[in-house]
Amino acid sequence: MGEIVKLSELGDKQLNQVVDVFVEGFYIPTLKRITKDKEKLRRLFINAFDGDMSYAYLHDGNVVGFMGLADDRKRPMRLDEKTYIEEFGSFSGKMVYKQLIATMENIKVHSPDEICIDYITTHPEHRSMGIGKKMIEYVRDNMGYKYIWLEVLSKNPRGIAFYEREGFKQGIVKTNFFLNLLAMVMGYGKLITMRMEAGSKQQ
Repeated sequence: MGEIVKLSELGDKQLNQVVDVFVEGFYIPTLKRITKDKEKLRRLFINAFDGDMSYAYLHDGNVVGFMGLADDRKRPMRLDEKTYIEEFGSFSGKMVYKQLIATMENIKVHSPDEICIDYITTHPEHRSMGIGKKMIEYVRDNMGYKYIWLEVLSKNPRGIAFYEREGFKQGIVKTNFFLNLLAMVMGYGKLITMRMEAGSKQQ
């Protein structure tokens, strides 16, 4: 049996596993655009996640799934400019930092009855085992929000189909203009905003 816990409840070993799951889960198509060096990516994000807005899915005590939630007060990630300068140098570090800030720290949610699944991923060795489904159900059944929404790339038909099966429909919330433009430039299509009314999924 798996369990879902806040990052604030994890030990150091499990927190390192969280970073591994995040890097592996988002390496393609996103993180490799920053650097192909996975160790460097781990150093960039090891202290970036908010312990109360981020959740891990544990299997036998090991982290195999991870999601970050955003509400109308904050996002689940806080970046440190100093870390980026140390890894990339002053000019490049500041440029990378500013680009990520534009996509990862601006408030997305503007209503207290909504929650956004900012990112959700599963370790490659544990995919197609229902872990993503269980994390979505955890948000739907335990958080008490009226609406849940997320963003998915238009050139990710499997992802879109999965979210539709879980009760999401295309929503009307405006997406981040810079992130949408970046996705199109990279060839991944547009960002599609999908929204679920909590409790709307057919049992």
